[in-house]
Amino acid sequence: MRPRICLLEDDPTIRELVAEKLVQNGYEVDSFSDAESLSSENIVHDLYILDVMLEGEKSGLQICDEIRKRKPEVPILILSALSEPQDRIEGLKSGADDYLGKPFEMEELLLRVSGMIKRQQWYSLKPQKGDLFAWDEREINFQKLTARNHKAVFQLGQKECMIMKLLIDKEGETVSREEILEKVWGYHVFPSNRTVDNFMVRLRKYFETDPSQPRYLQSVRGTGYRFDSSSEEKQL
Repeated sequence: MRPRICLLEDDPTIRELVAEKLVQNGYEVDSFSDAESLSSENIVHDLYILDVMLEGEKSGLQICDEIRKRKPEVPILILSALSEPQDRIEGLKSGADDYLGKPFEMEELLLRVSGMIKRQQWYSLKPQKGDLFAWDEREINFQKLTARNHKAVFQLGQKECMIMKLLIDKEGETVSREEILEKVWGYHVFPSNRTVDNFMVRLRKYFETDPSQPRYLQSVRGTGYRFDSSSEEKQL
């Protein structure tokens, strides 16, 4: 079955061109010009492409936030003429997985879409240790994107779950920052090794009793990270 993409773009020229290229590359596409038309549809999509600046009351970022709350696992790509670093940050904060500024090269858009679909298919594979992984009073549900530590239950972002899935599947092995970037982001322009480190800081706050002395999410100097579900502290 071909992946099905939802395209929300109010510029008819861009909408028609992008839809045509996506279809030529093997995707099914449902195109919408405004948020109201999209909201009335109940079609299941494998990926959303959302323009930020739309006519009407809702922006693409608001739509992104609504989709993310209903479908925490679906990949979302933002298109926008607003391409300053802060604009990208706001897009990612709204729940987008990627952000592409206008004008853009069609080949780059197609590469990003392909990468997002492949990473979603990888994440959709049942984790080697099951959809629900528990250790030492902690737990992750990879289907629901929820987690529990020794104090509370909380929601994880998809990329946080993707990082944890990769580390848990390779428990005891060192996973390089480059491998994390490739699996979770696909070496896009925006993420960097620092991005991985920032996500690890957040994950340690979730799962470590003392984030400054991590026991489960261990640093391997100059290389990357390693997951260890035992409670014995091992800082490399």
